[in-house]
Amino acid sequence: MVLAVHTLLLFLPPIPPNIKGPLVSYLAAYAAVFLLLVEFARHRETVAARWTATAPQRRQAVALGLTIGVLALGLTLRAYAPARFQVFVLAEYGLAEPATLFAYLGTTIILFGASRTLEGRERKHWQFITAMCLLLGLEEIDYFGIFGAFIGRIQGVYAGSLHDLIRLTTEGVLGPVGLAAVVAIFLVVAAALWRLGYLQPRTLVSMLVSRSFVWVVLALGLYLIAAADETDLFGWRANPPYEELLELSAAICVAVYALELVARRGRKLLDPQLP
Repeated sequence: MVLAVHTLLLFLPPIPPNIKGPLVSYLAAYAAVFLLLVEFARHRETVAARWTATAPQRRQAVALGLTIGVLALGLTLRAYAPARFQVFVLAEYGLAEPATLFAYLGTTIILFGASRTLEGRERKHWQFITAMCLLLGLEEIDYFGIFGAFIGRIQGVYAGSLHDLIRLTTEGVLGPVGLAAVVAIFLVVAAALWRLGYLQPRTLVSMLVSRSFVWVVLALGLYLIAAADETDLFGWRANPPYEELLELSAAICVAVYALELVARRGRKLLDPQLP
């Protein structure tokens, strides 16, 4: 019901107060995400079980159809109704960004639930993967941009969340010293996770050779194109941009990969001889 109301509001003129978008639309969008996540959490085991029980070929067909369908629908809307594309896909209060957030947090719920059935190092590995999906979801939140002109810009360059470090680098705001500091922090965090047993390089490498990892490769490709579009990384920037549409498709790919991990784990419990 909340989602239906939110969608209806997108067809209407903006309702004040209008700060970076209609406040009522923001509230409706993220209230819908919250309620859907609560309901999804209640049925996560059913979702995982049904996905596992579905034939692998059918799973891949459904996942590929959904990914391509979202792209096709978005590109069609962009070509024939750019004003609607601006509201439905590009606006933070539209449909695409809340849907992307739901995909990541829903994936986090699935992986967290699966990790609770494991023990020892395997459990820590799954918790690490879960945390990565949660981080991707949190990256959809425009932290600093919430405060607009107050702290949403650094030397005039917009920086609303962590992935905007790419823009700061390409604009020359984040110089060699700043970039070195970011890399140093990353390495310290990675070392700490490794010492605690959450970051397991050998296990991560083994994931690279699995057939289902192609979904992660596809997601990374979509992210690269989205980053290039957003930051003018290669001297190319579409108008209107494709960024949010590509990120939604990438989130679907990540969700499919997570479901494949859960399905593989479920089959392994039934047949311990599986690799």
